[in-house]
Amino acid sequence: MDKQLPKYTIVADWLKQNIKNNTFKVGDKLISENQICSKFDVSRQTARQAVAVLEREDLVVKRQGSGTYVKGPLAKPQHKNIGILTTYIGDYIFPGLISGIQDVLSRHDYQMTLRLTQNKIENERRQLQSLLSLDIDGLIVEATKSALPSPNLNLYQEFIRHNIPIIFVHSFPLGLSYNYIINDDEKGGRLAARHLIENGHKKIGGIFKYDDMQGNLRYKGAVMEMYAHDIPLDENAIIWYSTETHNQLFDKNFLTHTMARLASCTALICYNDEIAIAALQSFEQEGAARIPEDLSVVSFDNSNLAKIAQPALTSVTHPGAQLGKIATESLLATIQNPYYEIKHVFDPQLIVRNSVRKLS
Repeated sequence: MDKQLPKYTIVADWLKQNIKNNTFKVGDKLISENQICSKFDVSRQTARQAVAVLEREDLVVKRQGSGTYVKGPLAKPQHKNIGILTTYIGDYIFPGLISGIQDVLSRHDYQMTLRLTQNKIENERRQLQSLLSLDIDGLIVEATKSALPSPNLNLYQEFIRHNIPIIFVHSFPLGLSYNYIINDDEKGGRLAARHLIENGHKKIGGIFKYDDMQGNLRYKGAVMEMYAHDIPLDENAIIWYSTETHNQLFDKNFLTHTMARLASCTALICYNDEIAIAALQSFEQEGAARIPEDLSVVSFDNSNLAKIAQPALTSVTHPGAQLGKIATESLLATIQNPYYEIKHVFDPQLIVRNSVRKLS
C-alpha cells in the first residue's frame, strides 16, 4: 500500500478500478466488508469508509439485508444504433477501419449511422449536432484537426451528459481524455528515423501534417530519435502542411520550393503513404530525385499504396480493421457498463521494402 494515502482511499480506488474495468459489473454484488478486511488487512471501519466513498460518488447502492451492489445510471432504451463520425471514407486506410467496425456491429445486431467531416471543423459541428438529435447508443469518432484547440468540446460533453459514450480513434481533441484507441505515432516516428540512421543517413528531411495530432507525434518521435544519435535537425528541411494546403505541396508553383528545401537531404520521412507517393511521383517527373538512388523515403500507415508503389515503400504499420474492431467492442462494453475505461495504444512495426538505400 501507498503509505502516503489513507488506507480507506487505497481500498476505494481499488474498488472503483474494478468497477471501471468490468470486474464488478453493473448489478453485481460488491465484495463484503469482511472480504475487504481480509484482502487489505484493514479494520471494518476502514472497509466501511471505502464503501462510503463509492456511495457518495453514486457508484454503488446498499440494499437492506442484502448487501452493496454496483449501480448503473438510469436505464435508457437501447436503439441498437451506433454513430460513426470520421474524416474520410472513400479510400486509403478508411475502408479497413469501417470494415472492422461493421464486422463487430453486425455480429451484435447493431446498425451504423455514418457521418463524414472532410476534416473540417464546421462540418464536425454540424454532424455532431445532427447525431445528438438521433437515437444512437454510442459514438465512435475520429476527431477533426485534433492538434488544434477544438471549438466543439461542448458538443462532445453533451453526448456524455445524455449518457451516450464516446470512443475516439487515431487521436482525441485537446482538452478531452475520454476512452480512445490509437496508434503509438511517436514510436512510429522513432522507428522511421532509426531505420534511416541505421542505413547511414544523417541529412533527414520531413513532410508532416500540423493540424492532426498524428503528424505532430510522428515528427516528435523522428526528431527525438535523431537527437538520440547526435544528428542535428535542419528545420528548413521540415515541411508542414494542413488539410487546406495539402494539394499545394506538389503543384507546379510550390514544387520547386519544396525540392529546394530538401536539396541537401539524402532521406525523407513522410506523414503517410499518400504524401510519400505524391512526393515520389513529383520528384521523378521533374527529374529532381530518383527514389531511392538520390532520396530514400519512409512513410506511415503501410497501406496498399505502399505495397504497389514503384519502388515499394518502407512504411510504419497502421492497425486498420483491428483498430475498428477494438473500438467497437470497447464501445459496446461501455454501453453495458458505463464505468468501463479503455486507453488502448497499438504498438507499430516498420515494414521494410525498397524505398531506402544504404549509404556507404
